Amino acid sequence: MPELRFGVLGALEVHVDGRSREIPAGRQRAVLTCLLAHAGRPVSPDVLVEAAWGEALPEDPARALRTVLSRLRTQLGQDAIRLDPAGYRLAATLTDAGEFTELVERARTADPAVARDLLGRALALWRGPAYGEYADTPLISTVAEHLDRLRRDAVEAHASALAETGEPAAAVAGLEELLVEQPFRESALELLVRALYHAGRQAEALDRLRAYRALLAEELGLDPSPALSELEARILGHELAAPRTATAGPPAWLDTSTAFIGREDELADLVAAVPGNQVTVVTGPGGVGKSRLAAESLPLLHHRLGLPISVVELAGVTRGGAGAALAAGPGLRGEADAGTEELVEFLIAVPHLLVLDNCEHLLPELAPLVTTIARRCRDVRVLATSRHRLGVTTELLLPLAPLRLPDPGTTTGSQESVASVRMFGDRVRRLRPAFAVTADNATQVGELCRRCDGLPLALEIAASRVATTGVHEVLARLPEDLAASGLAGVVDWSYRLLGESERWLLQCLSVCSGDLDEPSLTGLMRHIAGASVEVDGGLDVATALGELVESSLVVRQHTGGSGSGDETSGSDRYGLLEMVRVYAADRLTESGRAEAVRRAHAEWVREVVTGIQADWHRADGADLSVRLTRCSAELSTALRWAVGAGELALASEISHALVRCWHWTPSPAVRDLMVEVAEQGADRPDPSLAPGLAAGAFIAGERGEVRRAVEFAEAALGSSSDSGVRAAARLALAVTAMYAGDIPESLRHFRALTEGPELVGDVHSSMTLLACYADDLEAAREHAAVALTACAAGSDHELAFARYAAGEVRARTDPEAGAALLRQAADEADRIDAEQVGRVARIALFALLVRGGEHREAVTLGLRLVSDLRRLAAWNQIWTLLRVLSEMLASEGRSSDAAFLLGAASGASGAPPLMGGDVERYAELQGRLSAHLGKRVLEQIEGLASGTPRNQVLGRAERLLTELDSTAVPGADGHAPGASSRLRRW
Repeated sequence: MPELRFGVLGALEVHVDGRSREIPAGRQRAVLTCLLAHAGRPVSPDVLVEAAWGEALPEDPARALRTVLSRLRTQLGQDAIRLDPAGYRLAATLTDAGEFTELVERARTADPAVARDLLGRALALWRGPAYGEYADTPLISTVAEHLDRLRRDAVEAHASALAETGEPAAAVAGLEELLVEQPFRESALELLVRALYHAGRQAEALDRLRAYRALLAEELGLDPSPALSELEARILGHELAAPRTATAGPPAWLDTSTAFIGREDELADLVAAVPGNQVTVVTGPGGVGKSRLAAESLPLLHHRLGLPISVVELAGVTRGGAGAALAAGPGLRGEADAGTEELVEFLIAVPHLLVLDNCEHLLPELAPLVTTIARRCRDVRVLATSRHRLGVTTELLLPLAPLRLPDPGTTTGSQESVASVRMFGDRVRRLRPAFAVTADNATQVGELCRRCDGLPLALEIAASRVATTGVHEVLARLPEDLAASGLAGVVDWSYRLLGESERWLLQCLSVCSGDLDEPSLTGLMRHIAGASVEVDGGLDVATALGELVESSLVVRQHTGGSGSGDETSGSDRYGLLEMVRVYAADRLTESGRAEAVRRAHAEWVREVVTGIQADWHRADGADLSVRLTRCSAELSTALRWAVGAGELALASEISHALVRCWHWTPSPAVRDLMVEVAEQGADRPDPSLAPGLAAGAFIAGERGEVRRAVEFAEAALGSSSDSGVRAAARLALAVTAMYAGDIPESLRHFRALTEGPELVGDVHSSMTLLACYADDLEAAREHAAVALTACAAGSDHELAFARYAAGEVRARTDPEAGAALLRQAADEADRIDAEQVGRVARIALFALLVRGGEHREAVTLGLRLVSDLRRLAAWNQIWTLLRVLSEMLASEGRSSDAAFLLGAASGASGAPPLMGGDVERYAELQGRLSAHLGKRVLEQIEGLASGTPRNQVLGRAERLLTELDSTAVPGADGHAPGASSRLRRW
């Protein structure tokens, strides 16, 4: 077959074996364009006939189409167009559009200089509107518009790369052309203004801002975004650096209670470096104190930067998990597979200092992630620790050397001023207060520090031994060539001094990803013993733990808690530093018992989770949620091992127990693994895998992955007769249909669930909401009464959900009583960590406040919701919030702002479908806005809103709420704020 290449970024171009081939205008050209627009996918004959003839069909459409295709094959080659069962397709689709898309995608993670060149090549491919004369035809327009959006985004990205590489003047022309096309594209205007300013054309930059302000006011009745207003002020002050705001203090991270010795200069250098550099990397060998230095710097950096600080501990993160770990740092709870976009959007809106600890094993993943953050989030600062540089163009390296060592033969007084000796002495005195460096031991202490190579962790381990046996004894047993093997040699030396029981416990601890309390470790070791892999003689966990802590091989931390019971009232928890974990894991592998221990660990996790799930309907919800959250790292480890080892039945049991802890939300990493368990079991008619299928269906449904959710759930129903599994699968189908807006299908599944004993409360709570959407208040009240009765003596989580549903229906006839129930549901959800219930209850309360004229309380609640939902990346709920906010803005006479938010929500792909009375409510609101603004202005505002990045839309909403808060809006009834006491607390 000849080599074919097509050009669609402009009028259609065809090259066959490198030579241009003219395709006649008319039906051949229309059919070929339609095939190209479908990018190699089959196109049905009916669609091709419509493309060629429109409504003026020939007498025999099928025959006429074959004639057109025959002529095209003559031009392109007989095998160029193939017939599949689903229709016709091009055998090869090498197009300039495909090349353009690939270049843009490569530019996303490239450094600025490379991105500039890639984007320049990509934009040079354009010769006119995509698909030329067919761009506006019904069958082509969607694809053409998508390409055009990519082109406009690429123009902005190219301009940004030009500015970053010192060519701001070169960025101006492309941005000017883009603004001719879309005069209200604020992101392009901001880039243009910055480019003009940095090119020395400050007066022109201000003129452009003022002209845009006037255009926006005259045409749309809007003010510029807060970002543009702030930019104008900074240009006037000749300062474009972003202002800093005070934030909460730095997070507790490492234990910094011990003296920080010998790093005064390094600490000063680090604190001076981070504010002026987007990426700062502390490098050095393992055990040199990189993490401790970073931890010590945080209070000082917080004071200087004024940024929120998020610490991301990467030591336990496995390959492929860097993106999810970074997103979890600032507390984002979006899906792990959502890429970096949600994190970037969040950091643009809320800049942070990101601390990335122990990066060395994830460098190929982290480099592009950090590059993207540095390029797009100018106000974010990244502080990383790693044994090696990240490989990011903008990184500043701060190598950290071991502590200074004493010279051989120095006197006691001289040695005491040397950093390594000072630290060693301090650590010994913590365990043995009478210890001192004297003339009798100074030579031995100096030699011991030199053998430890000045590495702080090695000195800590040696000090723990000296406190027990003395300097002379430790030095006699410490190998003379220890410095050659570094910290690993010190760990090995300390390990060999342990008893058999302590060695075994340390090995078993290496399979745990997080830290555990003593009862949990005892339970784990019981499972390992049951697997017949424990050493002879039994194991006293408490005694062995004490020895490991004293040897500095296990880290003990005291954690406070909430709730009641031993698990949550605060307890000592035990974990391993990563270097010790790796060493212990190697010893476990050498023993030949690693797989047996990992299996026992997974079986222990199953026991823990199934025990919590069994208590879910009886015990205190806060206690159970804390227990689940604390074992989240072990859940990931157990599921990952079970999937990798082919133990899908075990993984399915863990996954199913988790999903039956209704209304508790696992971490994104755990949710991904639950879906993977279902994916691997989907094609196997094995009843033992059905629990995992039902659980995966529920997670997929909550994500909006309708096809996968239905596939998993139906496979579970088809292979299991277990009532609990079938109920979970049926619930997944019901919830999936509800989220998709298919109320009849959702009701069908919920009604089927009412016939069994499972999930009575949740089923009737959900049916309460569905009846509300259908405005069937009598049915809604009946379901709410059943739900509250069923949940009264059951799960706290289900009761909170039932109160929320009851609040929704009660608010229809008695807003004050409904608000009380919604408040109660939200408070209870906070106590038991039922995030989803708390969010929906507060959004319902926000809507009730707005529609009841209680705007002052609504504004305060709205600001809290914006902050919470942004952190959670809960965009489906954000769009619901913005719809309701548009109602309040319209009632306050701010029609343009209302139209902007409503237009953004209406055009957002992730916005939930309108149901029930909301369909009429927002249609009526749009009609009022059209009447007030005029249809043309409304359409322009909606176009502006749909093209505005969603994080900017949310930023505008937050600014509007802040403005309303500062002006103390009265309610819609004209009364002063606070005239009603209906909703004082939320």
